[in-house]
Formats: sequence, C-alpha cells, structure tokens
Amino acid sequence: MPLRGAPLALLGEVRTGLLPESAALSRGSAAELLTLVRGRHVQSRERPLSWAQSPVIPEGVDCRLATPQRARVRGVGTVATHAVVRGGRILQSSAQATVVPAQGNHRRGWGHYLGRIGVVEILTRTTANLGSHLVEGFLGPPDLVAPTLDPGAIAARLHTRVRTDPILDQRPPIQTAACGLRWAARIRAGQAPSMSFVLLDDETRLASVVVGDETELRAVQRFCEDLATHDWLLTVLTEVIDEAEMAQLSHSSPAQVLTPLLEHLVHLWLPGAFTPPVLRGLWTGLEADPGFSTQWNARVGQLRDRISVATLGALNRTQSRW
Repeated sequence: MPLRGAPLALLGEVRTGLLPESAALSRGSAAELLTLVRGRHVQSRERPLSWAQSPVIPEGVDCRLATPQRARVRGVGTVATHAVVRGGRILQSSAQATVVPAQGNHRRGWGHYLGRIGVVEILTRTTANLGSHLVEGFLGPPDLVAPTLDPGAIAARLHTRVRTDPILDQRPPIQTAACGLRWAARIRAGQAPSMSFVLLDDETRLASVVVGDETELRAVQRFCEDLATHDWLLTVLTEVIDEAEMAQLSHSSPAQVLTPLLEHLVHLWLPGAFTPPVLRGLWTGLEADPGFSTQWNARVGQLRDRISVATLGALNRTQSRW
C-alpha cells in the first residue's frame, strides 16, 4: 500500500502561445499583466531572459481521475494554476495537482483542501500500482463517457483571461496558435530522472516523467514549462517557414513573413535555462533525440537563407527597373 500522504502522481498541463501585443512587454508591464490576485506578489527576474510569474490561483475539484481500467477513483482538492510571461513575448498558463491518498475516505470541508493548494486527495481505495495507473490514464485517450480531472481546461481558461486583458493591444507581430503540453510524473525511489515525449497532434504534446524523490518531483512543473516553451518555438518556426512558401506562391514577400521571427522570437531559444538543476540532465536526452537544438539551428539557418534570398531578389528587381 502507498504511504499515507506520499505523492502517487503529479498531473499537469501547460498552454503556450504568443502574447497578443505588438511590442515585447517590459518587466513592469509583465508584472502588471500578471497581478491576477490583488495584494499578491508577482515573481520576476531579468537573467538570462526576462521572466515573470503570477501568484498561484487554486481551483477546487471533486471528480473522477482517469485510469486505463476506468476504475472508480474519486479525487477532491485543488488544482494550482499560474501564468508566466517569458521574454516579454511568450505567455504560458500552467495547472498542476499532486495526487495523494486521503487520511480516511470521507470528504472534508473546502477549508481543509484550500489549506493544501495544488493537492488532490484520493477518497477511494488506493493500491500499490495506482500511481502508474493514474499516469497512464491521464496521458491516455480521454474518457468521453465520464469526465475526469482536466488541468488543461483550467490552464486554457487562465490563458484566455490573461491574453484578453485590456493592457494588451491585440496586435501580435506573428499570427500563430497555442500548443498544449499534458504531462504526468511519478516517483520510483532512487531512479535517475527519465522521460518520454510525444507529439500527439499539431497542437498537443504528451510528456511522462519519472524521478527518484520528492525534491525532483517538485521540479517537474518548471521543467515541463521550459520544455513546452521550446517545443512551441520550434513549432512556430517550422510553421512560419512553411507559410513563407505559400506567400511566395501568392507573390507576397517571404521576407515580410519571416523577418518578425528573427526580430521577436529567435533570441528566446535557451533550452534548460529555466529548468531546476536537479532535472537539467533531462535536456541531454532531448538534445540527442529528437535533437531540439539541432532542429532549431537547421531551421534558423533556413530562415536566414530565405530572408537573404528574398532580399537579394527584391534588390535585383529594383535595379532592373532603372
């Protein structure tokens, strides 16, 4: 049986997109945007890249948790959410819950759960392999019959709340969609951190992380936010380069499509910079397979070449008119 109160699993989702703002937000403007709870402090830093994080906002839940066998697993507690602005350009909303066995099988008053923000307690019977079942169920296909715990929906609501704030002018330099990273983590005592990463579709990714202790488990959300940032950057770069191909077919200038990437996003590529030290080793695996920075550098080289060719072509056409 799992120890009472010991984490069974950590479940979360990160939504990443471009801030709808024509210019990068200053540190002060980012802090103003992320003051989501009156009287609560916004964390921020300037190095190696500007970063600001809102206060944590709890959202109460009383629902089923998904398992592969669709077992009846009831959880009650709170999901912890916050928003992050990176480099004055990237907006992330992040929601997570640590799943633990309850002290008893009776539901308590909300005051008890609000005193444990980001913790969901299992009221039904727990088994030795429930943690792995929760991870598998959370990352598996959705249960269309009975809704289950969905941090992604909570993160999406916060993302919409922040991006529609009146402080933003709604004129982003690039039109691009947001991506979601659904992630789950659990402890296998003494094991070195490891992970799997899957691109489920154009806008959804899945990550499963295994760590050796609770210190590493607490670092997983920050690692997943860092991973989601760089996956989104690579996705946007690829999509915009493909869009430039279509722009050329429509006799538009590829340089007009591509130049905003160089100006606003390319400098934000810093994989691992915001990952806690205990989990930075996970980036070694990601750099080997699928080779994040290798893909990025190849795409950035392609981007610069396309801009150079487009600029040279425009110059030649101008000279030929004279």
